[in-house]
Amino acid sequence: MLKIIKTFVYFFAVLVSVNVSAAILDKEDVAQADVSMLQDETTVFQSIGLGIALSIAQCEGIDLCSLTVEESEIQELINTLDARIDSLVLRQEEAEDPVDFDKVLTAYISERDNYTTHLEKLKSITSTLDADSSLLDDSLELGSEEPDFPVESASNEELLDYLNELESLDDEELVDDEDLDDLPELEEIDSTP
Repeated sequence: MLKIIKTFVYFFAVLVSVNVSAAILDKEDVAQADVSMLQDETTVFQSIGLGIALSIAQCEGIDLCSLTVEESEIQELINTLDARIDSLVLRQEEAEDPVDFDKVLTAYISERDNYTTHLEKLKSITSTLDADSSLLDDSLELGSEEPDFPVESASNEELLDYLNELESLDDEELVDDEDLDDLPELEEIDSTP
């Protein structure tokens, strides 16, 4: 099930990223855009936000996860939304339809707040993943001389000698001492009722 979700998120992110460049307005276009174009752009930002939310949701509560979104990408989108909001505030007094214009401005502010929330969640997940990976790296260090269990506490001296002997052997020196030809044949079980 998790693999299906990851696949869905990946294709959704690819689809959104392909269409983002065509749907997000340039700075010059924003200055001349009418309310309907701005509403369409807020829909694009909502779609991108949904993809980000799904990407983050797949990694919440999971120890090892590969995120499909980065903090810098979300921050760039927040910066774009901030620029839109600033631009729209300046145009607010000149708006032909103040009610619709206020709705668009509110939609941009709402999306910026959603992206800020996504960024905070992503930061908490990445800090958790970084902490977990550093713990994993620490436990896998090759220079560690301490075994996982105290060998000195082994009460049987023969067992300790045997373990030391196994550690000193190469893989080539280990030979299977059982011959498969010596095993008795197994009786066939009749599975008919």
